[in-house]
Amino acid sequence: MEQSRTFLRNFASLTAANFFTRIVAGVVGVLVMRYLGDARYGAFSTALAFATVFLIFAETGVGPRFLYDRSGDKSNIDEHFGAVLFLIAGPYSVSLLVTMTVAFFFSRSSPDVYTPQVLLLIAIVSVSAILRELADTCERVMTVHLKLYISAVLRAYRFLFIGAGGILVIVAKLGTVAWALVTLFAMASAFVFTFIVALRFVRPRLVWKTLWPYLASSYIFGVGAIFFAIYDKVDQVMLSRLLPGESAWARIGVYAAAYTLITFTHAIPAAFVASMEPVVFAARDDFERLARLANRSMRAVALIGIPLNVATVVLATEIQVFLLPKFGSALAGVLLVLSWFGLLRFISFPSGMFMAASGLQKTRVVIQGIAVGVNILVNFLLIRRYGIYGAAWATVITEAFIFALYNGFLIRRLPGYRSVLVIGKPIAATAVMVLSIVAARYALTQLGHYGRFEWLAFVAPAAALYFLILWLWDFFMPEELDMARHVVGRLAFWRSQK
Repeated sequence: MEQSRTFLRNFASLTAANFFTRIVAGVVGVLVMRYLGDARYGAFSTALAFATVFLIFAETGVGPRFLYDRSGDKSNIDEHFGAVLFLIAGPYSVSLLVTMTVAFFFSRSSPDVYTPQVLLLIAIVSVSAILRELADTCERVMTVHLKLYISAVLRAYRFLFIGAGGILVIVAKLGTVAWALVTLFAMASAFVFTFIVALRFVRPRLVWKTLWPYLASSYIFGVGAIFFAIYDKVDQVMLSRLLPGESAWARIGVYAAAYTLITFTHAIPAAFVASMEPVVFAARDDFERLARLANRSMRAVALIGIPLNVATVVLATEIQVFLLPKFGSALAGVLLVLSWFGLLRFISFPSGMFMAASGLQKTRVVIQGIAVGVNILVNFLLIRRYGIYGAAWATVITEAFIFALYNGFLIRRLPGYRSVLVIGKPIAATAVMVLSIVAARYALTQLGHYGRFEWLAFVAPAAALYFLILWLWDFFMPEELDMARHVVGRLAFWRSQK
């Protein structure tokens, strides 16, 4: 019970911070998209994807290995932390040169697409990515010590800084380079602050004899991260090469905007994984305990992920008209398709962590490697015929492939792991919620009062109906209800003191 409370407290703090900061970042992000337009946003997002795909080859896996090892054994953490920082900074600096070299050759073959401004954007976002990786590594020190509320504050700073910078870009009527510089300054300051906080818990010490063994034991995590990053971003790079004409940036901007809207919601499962990692890795190879944790993981993320993404499918057109009307109806179509990717990613987000903890990390990497090949092949076949819709369906197909294999191996590995069987009630409650949304939309349409904003009026009641059904169905665990009462009590006390 105490471990459950610790986990729920960590999860609640990270989720609350991610939720509110993601709202701020989401609002500002949408405003920036609206301001930049589909073409300029397409150029920026492609530069970001390009940097991710080619820079990620410097990933050595030492960051995840640090968390994996130190969660159960904090001895010699100072020299391990020093090794991690060195083995990240060095390879990423070399990879930056490789990334810019590849970008230069792309500019020679496609000068109308990879313009000098796009090359500058790639350089800025590449440096930003390196700084973000260093900041994330420092955050792992707090995760190991179960001080996740500190990580929540630091992440909130990042998003709020970017949000403020985005508003400045819009007010001052600046361009894509200014938006990229905002991200650069945010990541640089985040790394400095996170490193200073990490020094409260550990002082990095560079021991040369530690470097090679640490690197050798981390490669399996690094390969997995490389495969994941390529799969996550290669579609936009392929779109920039396969879509002809000057209108390519506008179409890529539509796809990138839909993808960004979907991934905004992934802060919730990401917070869940971050809060569970120390507990899960400390229980590695205890298969019965891991099965219980995995069931809780599937149940918790499905609780939010199923209604959120299914509602996005139903309301795709309304969301597009409300948020990004100038991007056109194609955005709604792509958003509808990618919502299914969001649902699969949301539910299976923690599965990779349980694959690693149960001794299936090599199997996980093989699956990710095959998935990259599947994704590139399907992208190549579908983009040439269906454009951005083909890229969207390629993403859904690849995620379904990963979802099926991850859960298939976990069911065989962990006795008692029930996979999707634990989410039957959320699925049924979501069906009722969707019926209420469809009925309300139909009624407002018949009355002639359904426009750009009216749909917002029935979203909150539909969500309340969803949770009411689960509460009446005894879905929630006692400790979850206790945590909810505690949060409500704290809020009531805070309001009474004002």
